[in-house]
Amino acid sequence: MMRRLDASAMCLTLMLAGSMLAPEPARSAAYPVNVCVGRKQKDAGKYCKAVFHAWSAWEKSQDTGRRDRSLQRAATRFAARWARAEANALRQGTDCAETTLGSAAAQSLIDGAVGGVVTAINAGLDLGNAADARCGRALLSAAALDCGSVLTAEGIHVKDLQGDADATVRDAALAAASAAFGRAWTEQIGAGCPTTAALADIEGDIDAAAANLVHDTIVSPNVDDTQFTTYAPAGPTRYLGRDLTPICMNGSPYYFFAKRGTVNKLVVYYQGGGACWNSLTCGLPSCDTTVDPSPTGSDNPNNVHVGFADLGNPSNPFKDWNIVFVSYCSCDVHFGDAAQDYPPHVEHRGFENARVVEKWAREHFVNPDEVFVTGSSAGAYGAWFNAPLHERVWPASKFEVLADAGNGVITQSFLDAYFPNWNFAANVPTDIPGLTDVLINGSGIPGYTEIVANFFPRTRWAHYCTAYDGGFGGQTGFYNIMLNNNNPVAALTWWNASCQFNSVMRAQDIATAAAVPSNYRYYIGTGSRHTMWGSNKVYTDTTGGVPTLVDWVNAMLDGTPAWTDVECTNCGLLLPGDPAPSPLQAPFSLIGSDIVVTCP
Repeated sequence: MMRRLDASAMCLTLMLAGSMLAPEPARSAAYPVNVCVGRKQKDAGKYCKAVFHAWSAWEKSQDTGRRDRSLQRAATRFAARWARAEANALRQGTDCAETTLGSAAAQSLIDGAVGGVVTAINAGLDLGNAADARCGRALLSAAALDCGSVLTAEGIHVKDLQGDADATVRDAALAAASAAFGRAWTEQIGAGCPTTAALADIEGDIDAAAANLVHDTIVSPNVDDTQFTTYAPAGPTRYLGRDLTPICMNGSPYYFFAKRGTVNKLVVYYQGGGACWNSLTCGLPSCDTTVDPSPTGSDNPNNVHVGFADLGNPSNPFKDWNIVFVSYCSCDVHFGDAAQDYPPHVEHRGFENARVVEKWAREHFVNPDEVFVTGSSAGAYGAWFNAPLHERVWPASKFEVLADAGNGVITQSFLDAYFPNWNFAANVPTDIPGLTDVLINGSGIPGYTEIVANFFPRTRWAHYCTAYDGGFGGQTGFYNIMLNNNNPVAALTWWNASCQFNSVMRAQDIATAAAVPSNYRYYIGTGSRHTMWGSNKVYTDTTGGVPTLVDWVNAMLDGTPAWTDVECTNCGLLLPGDPAPSPLQAPFSLIGSDIVVTCP
């Protein structure tokens, strides 16, 4: 929390806020969990104020019985208010009890902090001396007002994040509370109060207690922080006025995963797993159709410990973040909303699955400082299309969006004839000008990216892939399917599309970077590996003169000049483990001991 702001800087911020903000979406009613959390924070402020006042009165009277009765009344009221906030949220279809610490834990946190402040202020005071007792009482009364004001400011802010997205209202209230506390303290010290406590220490103790309470009401302590937990949402789930039924493509149950970190930052990761869009591709199918939540299952993120998925690696920038893992089994790149009888019968419900996960995420990670939306392969598109919706959920958060191996290299025939089978257009945000037209008129990912990146200019957007992203499940595999009348068998000869994929991908990336130079970047790595998130190459690979991916991602997070457009030299050189046809076929060939892609 920021408590002290330079007055001129605050005024300048307030003056410029309106002119520098991105276009705002239509205002919506405050979300029930945000209302509940805001209510809890304000009620905690009332409780903190009441506890300080009980001790303040004791300073002069030394009436322990009266103090304890006051404390008990305050605790009873606090518990009742806390329960009432939860009941109100539950009536609106949200579980605010799961969102936060319990009232008893909140009470204990505040009691401990107040007790520490009382002890510190009374150091140096003789409460048998009337003047000292008056000083102690005045300082504790000032602390009561400060604690109540801080938590009230936080509660007002979290209730309406959209209305105070840049936190200027909250920060002004915090600065005012700090100034008032400072004036009251200075007045008592100036009058000869002999306390040995320092203003900065006491205010720091109050701030720390408030920060701990705020953290445990916006980052759910009820989410396991030792491993990913499997969640099995039961449908239908009511969210934003719609009944959602999470389900996999073949009708099997849907699951997702989450893990709590140690900081108020959130990764939303969209799992990959192919896609299908007609009788041939879905009949094969060319995608994952189930989620295996078992402890040893391939979908369980507890079983992946490489690359950015290795949360034990000290170099991993996301090792301490909260993570929501959006599983994939809908075969529609996480945004479809249609049932199709191709045959076979297919439930393309990626949009519904993603919204159910989003509902859970916003009710457990209420106001992250930062949100990193990413995904690999099909999940790259999940990140790209769902990120604008997440911006509405967490409007006060800093955002980055990174698509790992999902550049949108597709054919016009696919876009015209098969893309509509997923029914994307039904759920694209209509308040972003031109976005629906992009899908209808067929300018694809480049047109979509230009619109959303300009609409959210503070969000950093990026594409990553290797130059010849290969394998039958890679980008060239799916592109070759599209080039061959959407026949999934063509994925088996994916290398036939390698050169054309590279040409189209490069042109799209370069054109998008030119259209959105301020907040879009691309990274084209050496070789043919599909995806990087789950590979240790992110920490080591500099082949072709590229920076390591971890350095590039850190630059993206920090917004430093090192976040630049990156393209390898000698891009056709395959790295160990990169896919190649066996036996080698053009454009793959052996040059010395190296396998190299050579395009005309």
